[in-house]
Amino acid sequence: TVKVGSIGSVEVAPNTRVWVVTARAGEHRIALARGEIRAKILAPPKLFFVDTASGTAVDLGCEYELRADEEGSGLLHVTRGWVSFQWKGLESLVPAGASCRMRPHDGPGIPYFDDAPERVKQALDILGFEKAGNDAFSMILSESRARDTLSLWHLLSRVEGDDRARVFDRIAALTPLPAGVSRGQALKLDPPTLKRWLEELAWTW
Repeated sequence: TVKVGSIGSVEVAPNTRVWVVTARAGEHRIALARGEIRAKILAPPKLFFVDTASGTAVDLGCEYELRADEEGSGLLHVTRGWVSFQWKGLESLVPAGASCRMRPHDGPGIPYFDDAPERVKQALDILGFEKAGNDAFSMILSESRARDTLSLWHLLSRVEGDDRARVFDRIAALTPLPAGVSRGQALKLDPPTLKRWLEELAWTW
């Protein structure tokens, strides 16, 4: 167990390679080359970071498990709070009870709740990393529950054209569209609109 200043701790599993990058009041950063860690952080957001070959896990006040293999592929699983996984401008927001796969050169995949249908999770991995599969895309839309709008919200910005419109329509069918969120602005990926929608959808998660 490694203490992270006064804000928390990290449990390091056997056969894990990890090292401290930065340790100061405003930033605690470690790097995970391989293996598994379990972080428990009780602090304001964005004070604790974990760098991997697939991107950076940014703590938003949480508890989570993060594992990576020799190539850097792995899985983030959040048990409390939220984690933002970031890579070259791509971001996946992962709440408690959800997971997100990651791969080098691709960054984070599309997050999903652990109780989502197995076929939906497999299809999300296909779309998140392989960028292909019309059957997978249609199946995700048809089988997603209201809670799976977590995945659909992330999917919205990772597809284009008619596919983006189909994702929007499916989210709107599963949950009421909040005030301040319009179809046109959402399809343009207007940042304030997407943020407003995310904040409202999170109540169903």
